[in-house]
Amino acid sequence: MIEKREAEIRSIEQKIADLRHYDEVCKKRREELKNTSELIETILADRHISNVNLKMLVRQVTVHQNEDKSIDISFDMNGSFNNGSIIEIEPD
Repeated sequence: MIEKREAEIRSIEQKIADLRHYDEVCKKRREELKNTSELIETILADRHISNVNLKMLVRQVTVHQNEDKSIDISFDMNGSFNNGSIIEIEPD
C-alpha cells in the first residue's frame, strides 16, 4: 500500500514538473508573440515598410521559375509567424 502511494506521489510530482515546464514554454511563446505584434504595430503606424522593417520581418525570399514558366515565391519569415508561403503567378 505504501509503495502504491509513493508511486502515485512520484506520478503527481512528474505531472507538476511537466505543468511547470509547459507554463514556462507558454510564457516564452507569449513574449515572442508580443514582440512580433509590437513590430507589426510599429510598421503599420509608419504607413510604409522600410528596408529595415522588411529585413526584420523577412529572413529570405526564394524565387523559382518552373518548367511551365510559372514562378514560385517563398518567404522565410523571422519571428513567431515563421511560415513559408507560395504565391503562384500566371505567365502572361
